Amino acid sequence: MSIDPGLNNPLSCHWYACDYDGNVYVVAEHFEAGRDVKYHCDAIRRISDGLHWKRTRGGDIYALIDSAANQRTLAASKSVTELFCENGVAVNPKVDKNLFAGINRVKNYLIGEKGAPRLYIFSTCVHLIRELKAYVYGADDTPVKRDDHALDELRYYLMTKPHNAMPAKQKGELLRFKEKLLCARRRR
Repeated sequence: MSIDPGLNNPLSCHWYACDYDGNVYVVAEHFEAGRDVKYHCDAIRRISDGLHWKRTRGGDIYALIDSAANQRTLAASKSVTELFCENGVAVNPKVDKNLFAGINRVKNYLIGEKGAPRLYIFSTCVHLIRELKAYVYGADDTPVKRDDHALDELRYYLMTKPHNAMPAKQKGELLRFKEKLLCARRRR
């Protein structure tokens, strides 16, 4: 999961699944403005339960979050990161926020290798799809930073995502199956 927090602006959270070929699937979203952290954590837990999402040993849900969530305001005694952790969402603010490298990474996932995309977005992720369609560059060839909360957290995820190593027991069977498919394809 990856989160771009917001109060007046929407909080954007997406659930990401990766296969052993490096493909990324965006399978669910929570996107809402004007709510507190507890509300968002309740919604995140509810969606995660519906997806049978993996939890930490302590029962928390693990997620990446924008590093700006570590900041405290004068009005708050705790950071947004601390509030998420207190409400059962173990957030990691150590994300790579490099804008231009991140945009290139997203483009590479959308284009993929040899024209086959490596990023698949479920149709239920309507806000992410809407933001992708509306993303524009300004006159100075820089991205217009407006209505891009879902895109920001997609970028954080793709820049920071963990490597999804194939379990040793399954590796042999899956690789043999792939080799069979490749051999059959070559024979055609």
